[in-house]
Formats: sequence, structure tokens, C-alpha cells
Amino acid sequence: MTEIKMIQKRVFPSFLVKIWESFKSVIPIAVVVLILYFTGKDNAFSWASDKSSFGFPKELLFFLLFSLVVALGLGLFSIGVDQSLERIGKTVGSSLTKKQSIVFMVGITFIIGFLITFAEPDLKILAQEVGMNEWVLITVISVGVGLFLVLGTLRIIFQWDMRVAFLAAYATIFILANIAPKAFLAIAFDSGGVTTGPVTIPFILAFGSGIAATRQGSKSGSDEFGLVAHATMGPIIAVIILAICISISNPDFVLSYQNETVDIGLSFSSYGSSLLSSLKETSLAIGPLALFFIVYDLFILKLSKKDIIHVFFGLFLCYLGLIFFMSAVNTGFKPIALSIGKALGNQNEFPLAIVIGALFGCFAVLAEPAVMVLTDRIVQVSEGSIKKGSFLFTMAISIALAVMLSVIRVFYGFSLLYYIVPGYLLVFLLSFFVPRIYSSMAFDAGTVASGPMAASFTMPFILGLASSLYSDKANYSDLIYENAFGVISMISLLPIIVVEATGLYATIKTNIIYSKARKQITMPDDDQIIHFTESNTI
Repeated sequence: MTEIKMIQKRVFPSFLVKIWESFKSVIPIAVVVLILYFTGKDNAFSWASDKSSFGFPKELLFFLLFSLVVALGLGLFSIGVDQSLERIGKTVGSSLTKKQSIVFMVGITFIIGFLITFAEPDLKILAQEVGMNEWVLITVISVGVGLFLVLGTLRIIFQWDMRVAFLAAYATIFILANIAPKAFLAIAFDSGGVTTGPVTIPFILAFGSGIAATRQGSKSGSDEFGLVAHATMGPIIAVIILAICISISNPDFVLSYQNETVDIGLSFSSYGSSLLSSLKETSLAIGPLALFFIVYDLFILKLSKKDIIHVFFGLFLCYLGLIFFMSAVNTGFKPIALSIGKALGNQNEFPLAIVIGALFGCFAVLAEPAVMVLTDRIVQVSEGSIKKGSFLFTMAISIALAVMLSVIRVFYGFSLLYYIVPGYLLVFLLSFFVPRIYSSMAFDAGTVASGPMAASFTMPFILGLASSLYSDKANYSDLIYENAFGVISMISLLPIIVVEATGLYATIKTNIIYSKARKQITMPDDDQIIHFTESNTI
């Protein structure tokens, strides 16, 4: 009991700070929705139509309530990450290299990758949107993550060049893309983005940090980043292979989006159903990881009672936070985003759809749990040279641009490859001109942005746009699969480019400063050769 009271005393002040930070993150996206609500752009969610039998705006009040629950869940989760997921990941990662057994390390790393991915909440959201057997998709993706997490770990151990490893992986992806069904290319790239969510990101970041820290001669500042990016490449390859082998089309599911209006249905009963579902999903997310930690600690780590209490208290906070966050997002944010997308899904609203999409992308990234985890880690590793506000601003701008480009693609209906291929060519070109740490951070920045807010808010918004634009098309189902999906892969791509460009700018700026400093201290006789002789004076 004494240990628990000490933890509570330390956590409570942090809790207030985290809740306030989370509340500030959710406010911007809530403000955009409120503006649309009062302007009446969406008939299904507007001031004019939202009146209960008692005369007050029921849907609006529920949306505001769910926004508060989202902020509460995000705050609880952030505290839990500090107490548990990061500690488990770093401890396990460092212990693997100490065992000095490649076979043991490979086996444990694959199990970790599979377990934390199998129950990632974001994956379930994507599987539901695709409309196929969700357990088949989740299993295939989990295997892909496990294999590529092993490859990423081996890269750190043997100090392979990250740029070469990523170039080989994406070359394989684009070769397979040429023979894969066109309808599922966007889904494959999206699967890589949603794989790394609120449970996976903090664990893998800490896991990579633990491995890098125990390597002699390891450039741990850059090596501990990039492991998350490895975890996103496996699912892309796995889903492309799955699409080549079997048909995963489900036209009946896609046709369900063709309805002209959306039943938002914000209520306590709908939230209750979502809460029960989130309890189950979050148990699947946290449970396997907790069980793995118990077994691993029993045989390998053998931590003290105090450390174990800290970890499990943190896991409980993560569990509670994710329940609140996921249930409120699925009930209050997802149907509203879909409805707004449908309302703006006509050619006359094209400019407004671009602006709203940019705002949704810009503000949604600030409410992503994993974005805050990565940002704190980057500030810590850079020892404050990279400012938290500057990095978040860079992320927000890049995601806004990603959603804008996705809106344009939906309206004009062209292949995702027109974005992806030149985008990754630019990524790899920039990687040879910026310091390794920027390239590593850039790839991880792309993965963390595509979390639950992207899956349950931004993606439904794009699906709503597409469903209205293509509602009268004969090939409606194919158009939805080809053009409506892909926004998450764009959200994964743009931050990589923007962060690398920021790194290039910082490098050039630093070189200019050094150049000016050298000129200022250069004296007229600096080009003379001066011979020093050893002095006999003691």
C-alpha cells in the first residue's frame, strides 16, 4: 500500500498537467466541427436540425461531452505510457542484447511484434472499414510487423545502413504493387500506417532505445529511431501478398456508404455500446503485453516488487485511458466526420472540402496519443535542440498537406501511386543529404501521425466525400476501394518529407553559421606556417 500511495502522489500533479495538455489538443478540432455545426453545412449535424423534445441541442451537447472524454482518455494514457510501456520496452530491449543469443533475440522480438500488433485498436478500425474478415487481416499484418521488427532489430545490432535497408524494402513493395490488384494498393499502404498506434509506438520506441543503448559504438541518438518505420513496411508487403493470393473485395459493405445521410445518433446508449466494445478491444491490446511481461520478468528480468507495481499501475492507466479515448472517438467523432464528408462531397464544395480537410488533418494530429510520445522522446534525445512546439508545428503542417492532397485525389480520381512513388523517391534522395538522426526521426514521425484519430476521424471524412461523389457511378464499389482509401498512407508519407526537409534546412543553416564564425576569427597571418619547438622550461 505504501508503494501505491507514493505512486499516486507522484502521478497526481502529472495527471493534471497531462489532462490540460490533452484538453488543449482536442479544442482546435472541436472548434472546426462547431463552426460547421452553426453554419449548417451538414444537414445531419447542424443547429437548425438538432433539437430534442425539450428544446436543447442534444447532438451538440453529446459532441462536447465526448470531446471532454477524449481529452481525459488521452491524458490518462500519456501518464500510463511513462509508467509502463516505455519502461517495459526499454528493459526488454536492453536485456535481449545482454543475452548475446541471436536466436533468442529474434524469437522474442517476433513474439513482441506479433502480440502488440495483433490487438492494436487502429487495425480493427481499418478492418471494419475494409469490410473483410478482420481477424484474417489483423493476423497477416501482425506477422508482417513481427518479421520486420526482427529485421529492424538486426539492423541496429549489426549497424546496417538504415537508408539501404529502407530502400530495399520499398523497392520490394513497388515491385509487388505492379502485380497486385489495383483496388487494394491503397488499403495495403493504409495498413502500414494504422499498424503503429497508441500501444505499439511507445513500446517500440523504448524497445529500440534499450537495444541501441547497449551497443558499443552505436549511434544511439539515431539508431533508437527508425525501428517504428520498419514495423510499418511489413504490413504493406503482407497485405499486397494477401490481395494477390485471395480476393478481399466486399462490394456489399462498400455499398453501405452509399446512403445519402448518416444517422449520427449521439446518445448515452450508443456510447454504452461503444464502451463495452472498447473494454474488450483494449483488454486484447493491453492483456497480451501484460502477460508477456509477467512471464519475461519471471524468467529473465526478475525486477523488484517496487518496479513491478510501477509498471502495472501504468498499464492500468493506459488501459483506462484507451477505453475512454477509443469509445468517445468511435461514438462522437467517427459518425460526425463521415456525415461532414458526405455534406461536402460535391463539386461545388471542392474548395471548402480542401480547407476543412486541411484543418481536420492539422488539428487531429495534435490529439494523437503516439505523436506526443514521439515528440517527448525527440526533445529528450536532442537534448532540447529540437523544440517541442516547432516539431508539433511541422507535423501539423505536413498532415494538413497530406489530407489536402487526399481530397484532391478523391475529387479527380487518380491512382495513389502518383503520390507514393515520387514521394518516396524524394524521401530517399533527401536521406543522403541530412544527418542520420533526422532521417530516422522522419520515418517514425510519419508512422505516429496515422493513429486512432486518423483512422476514426480523417479516414471517415474522406470516405464520406468519396461516397457522395461516386454515388451515381456504375463502378461505385471499385472507386471507393481505389480512391477513398489511401489517406492514412499519405499521412504517413508527408511528415517524412517535411521532417527531412527541416533537417536539411537546419544542416544548411548550421553550416552557414559555422562558416561566418570561421571568417570572423580568421586573422591576416593565419595562412603562415608557424613552427613550434619543444620548450625546455618545466
